Amino acid sequence: MTEFDLLPILPTVSLSAFALLALVLVPFFRGSSRPIVLVALSGLGVTVGVLWSLWQACAREGAIESAAGLVRVDPFGLYISFLLLLIGILTVFYSVAFLEREEADIGEFYPLLLFCLAGMMIMVHTTHLMMVLIGLEIFSLSLYVITGLTRMRPRSVEAALKYFLLGAFSSGFMVYGLALLYGTAGSLEMIRIASIAAAGPGRLFWIGVGLFLIGLAFKIGAVPFHQWVPDVYEGAPTNVTGFMAAATKTAVFVVLIRFLVGALGRHEEIWIPLITWLSILTMTVGNLIALAQTNLKRMLAFSSIAHAGYLLIAIVCRPDEGVGAIVFYLTVYGLMTVGAFAVLSAVGRGDVDGERGYELSDWAGLGWRRPVLGMALTFFLFSLAGLPPTGGFLGKYVIFAAAVHSDRWLLAVVGMLNATVAVYYYLRVVVSIYMREPERDELPLPVTPGAAAVMLVSVAGVVWLGLAPGRLLDVARTLAASIL
Repeated sequence: MTEFDLLPILPTVSLSAFALLALVLVPFFRGSSRPIVLVALSGLGVTVGVLWSLWQACAREGAIESAAGLVRVDPFGLYISFLLLLIGILTVFYSVAFLEREEADIGEFYPLLLFCLAGMMIMVHTTHLMMVLIGLEIFSLSLYVITGLTRMRPRSVEAALKYFLLGAFSSGFMVYGLALLYGTAGSLEMIRIASIAAAGPGRLFWIGVGLFLIGLAFKIGAVPFHQWVPDVYEGAPTNVTGFMAAATKTAVFVVLIRFLVGALGRHEEIWIPLITWLSILTMTVGNLIALAQTNLKRMLAFSSIAHAGYLLIAIVCRPDEGVGAIVFYLTVYGLMTVGAFAVLSAVGRGDVDGERGYELSDWAGLGWRRPVLGMALTFFLFSLAGLPPTGGFLGKYVIFAAAVHSDRWLLAVVGMLNATVAVYYYLRVVVSIYMREPERDELPLPVTPGAAAVMLVSVAGVVWLGLAPGRLLDVARTLAASIL
């Protein structure tokens, strides 16, 4: 059905409504943002309930459309929405005490986080490229602001400015690409674009596709559009960095799957070589530069770039395996990334002059001074490195297996070599945690209940996905049928 139906847009409406409510309440709770946190968590909880109702409706009726086809709710988008909300909830829990400690508890963080998630919901619940652009700009503008949340620190403001300028530049590429696509296809609906692509479009069509992909490549930090990632990840507050690393990739890869695999699936000979070399370049550059990093936030930034390369492998695989591999990997990556940054937020601290606790030397002997923090970070690093029996190992395995089954041998070999290289810089941190003498006697601050809960949930999720991945893999593989 194409007539207006309120239910498909309720996830975005509920997040936006609670974000506006929280924003109105911020001036009344300048001393403490705890009431704002309750409003944000209420909004996230209500949205979970709405998504569950939509999931049941889709089980009965299939994909649901509204607003003349601008909104499309299907199982694929709903699963990703649940994942995004989980990342958001975990981020809120460990952000409360962190922002209070960093003297950045100004309240606006929580409504802006909800606006970020609302923009991402728009992206994952549509097959119309104009709605994709609207959703992307909503969440990008919110991220620009919370990146500079610690306004008293020059590095944070610099990171926000860099992110904003480069983000606006990439949006220009995307808008120009959409203009060319509309001029050649007469529509920005992916199904219409798929039919035009099947008829053999001209050169302007493919130029528009390329420009649109440049905008998406910037958001996932693919090489050579990655220059913003290390500076922004290092300068942003640690809780913002964790959310950015986990949630942004999740939302953008949904669009990449729908656009490339769904709309342009019949023209694999054109875009698969491009994505193949983009994946190889992204994996290799990310891992090689990560080897030289001594700041953990910068190391995880280049690690994030490399993980985008692994995910791009699955884009060029057979849809029945590639889509499921991406969904599974995004789930694992979201949990282990949020968990790792929750540990970092418990150790690092900042002031006007800079940040402490993020250099590799600061983690020397942490495993004996703070056993729980040391064990938690070690576990997340093992998962990021792809070591068994963690979910990260299974995530890499299903991607490389999909590449082999799709005869993408070059990507499988390069991916495994890169995964081997990555083990070094992850284990180097573990060696420092357990086998180096501390240079200072300064202890990390006590772990707050919220941060401890996030670490516990993340560890439990990564363990479960590493030991019993069968059910999630089955669900992930069935989602490929609803991408378009």
